[in-house]
Amino acid sequence: VEVKDVPVDTKDKDDILESEFFDTRQAFLSLCQGNHYQYDTLRRAKHSSMMVLYHLHNPTAPAFVTTCNICYHDIEAGQGWRCETCPDYDVCNTCYQKGGGADHPHKLASPPSTAERDAQNKEARQKRVVQ
Repeated sequence: VEVKDVPVDTKDKDDILESEFFDTRQAFLSLCQGNHYQYDTLRRAKHSSMMVLYHLHNPTAPAFVTTCNICYHDIEAGQGWRCETCPDYDVCNTCYQKGGGADHPHKLASPPSTAERDAQNKEARQKRVVQ
């Protein structure tokens, strides 16, 4: 079928959005696994797609939300305490102040400050560029 009245200029006028999560398949897989995004049902695929679009349009938003192992509330980025030995043990500031970290056998450390984290991210980004 011949298509008539095709405009001469068919270029997309939208800005190109870039995100580190879409640089490699592994980065996208890590984002999906870390946030439990799944595409096995239509309902989950819709939710996961919307969340991926959220991360694309909000690059400064934290990609992975940490949950307190005691009260199960979300811990904001830069807040809370993390076990230096266990891979996934985090405690919010409120529970830590109530003595929540006393039951854990390992030492809990506070996360780096925002400035330290930004410096680490900048160094890591520069290393990726060089590679």
